[in-house]
Amino acid sequence: MSTESFTAETAAEPETDLPTVIGEFVDAINAGSADGVRRCFTEKAVVNDGGREIRGREAIARWADEEFFQAAGTIRPSRVQPISQLGGDQVVTAHLHGTHRSGMSTLLVTATPAAIAVLQLRR
Repeated sequence: MSTESFTAETAAEPETDLPTVIGEFVDAINAGSADGVRRCFTEKAVVNDGGREIRGREAIARWADEEFFQAAGTIRPSRVQPISQLGGDQVVTAHLHGTHRSGMSTLLVTATPAAIAVLQLRR
């Protein structure tokens, strides 16, 4: 096996492609875009962040601002797995980094192709 093509950059690439809406959420968080985060969720979406529930698109945008944007937070997915063959639910393993949190986390996501309905963050 040649090591010439292996770099730290390629090692950090996700093992699996993210479903579109989850990828858009990650991109919005990493870009610090509250509007981008808002667009990724259904109107009545729920985020459960370590037992704390955030309900509704506007509250979720505020949560993203407090927990990620103000903390220079980023999400680097390393793996995604569907929970069932029927689609909708995904388990994303990711490194969350920022002043409020840092380390590997599991994100459980229930989504349609268009929007996230439920996001659970487990550390």
